Amino acid sequence: MTIDAKRILLVKMSSIGDVVQSLPVAAALRRRFPESYIGWIVGCAAADAVTANPHLSEVLIVGGSGENSSGIRNLPPLEAPWQLRRALRAVAADVTLDLQGLFKSAFVAYLSGASERIGFRTLHEGTFLLNNRPIVQNRRDIHAVDSYLDFAEVMGAERKPVEFTIAISDNDREVVDGFFHGSSNHAALIPGARWESKLWPAERFAAVADALFEEYGCTSVIVGATGDRELAQRIEAAARASTIDLTGRTTLKEIAVVFQRCRVTIGNDTGPLYISAAMDTPTVALFGPSDARRLGPYGAGHAKVVADVNCAPCRNRRCHPLRCMESIEPQRVMAAVRSVLNSNGEDE
Repeated sequence: MTIDAKRILLVKMSSIGDVVQSLPVAAALRRRFPESYIGWIVGCAAADAVTANPHLSEVLIVGGSGENSSGIRNLPPLEAPWQLRRALRAVAADVTLDLQGLFKSAFVAYLSGASERIGFRTLHEGTFLLNNRPIVQNRRDIHAVDSYLDFAEVMGAERKPVEFTIAISDNDREVVDGFFHGSSNHAALIPGARWESKLWPAERFAAVADALFEEYGCTSVIVGATGDRELAQRIEAAARASTIDLTGRTTLKEIAVVFQRCRVTIGNDTGPLYISAAMDTPTVALFGPSDARRLGPYGAGHAKVVADVNCAPCRNRRCHPLRCMESIEPQRVMAAVRSVLNSNGEDE
């Protein structure tokens, strides 16, 4: 099925990792509709993943503040639906693509007034009541990126090439230059995650930092949000090798540059992990409670280390005792590091 449109709105508001994994849809649609308006509705926390994207005409930030600028339109929050409706109707969209599949995203699509509101074919959260063309099969047994690309295919777009585009500026690069002071040969560690059950022990990240220095001479760079600073401190205290703590010190775009400067990334299943893969940095993902079939770095040149326990993936946000993540030994992680570095043309 092919749908023609002159004004398209993508609705994917959160989270950072999910937004990054949706990026290939924008590239595919731009190839199919080179002259059409393509906007992306996003929440504040994930907005930097799509701002300045060359495939988008505009980024619309729900609950955004400040003045509108070229390519960015701030919208009222969900808590002000009438004002949000008025702002969305001004876009005059023909088609919305609800990539999120939640009631709130379907509601935003509905408020836009688009005549064609395409969503997943699912009963989840009652989205079928608001999306009037729920024609995309909600396939849970394939990678999320491939599932999102089903939307592009519905619009008549080619699925390949699969392009993850995060726009970074010279200023972003200059900020990161200031962190590294001209040094090179780094590896990135991502010890944080929104789910407590996804956290690999900090002491094991420290063991990997030591092994990276001993085998490759790499200085490990610890990245994450401000709330991950305690984890970073625990890694620094346990590691013999020196590390660089950038937790809470980078924007989303700056962290993308950090990953560009690193030979490899090791991390839990969390937003920055997907930024690393989007920047083509060899990425090793650690999986316990979440589904490694559907999630994790997309494409070749990356690796997943999956907990070998019967209860995984349980999808529980909290779990005690945390058998799955604690079952992953540093030796398995380093074996995955060697594998991705070798597959990307580096000697063991």
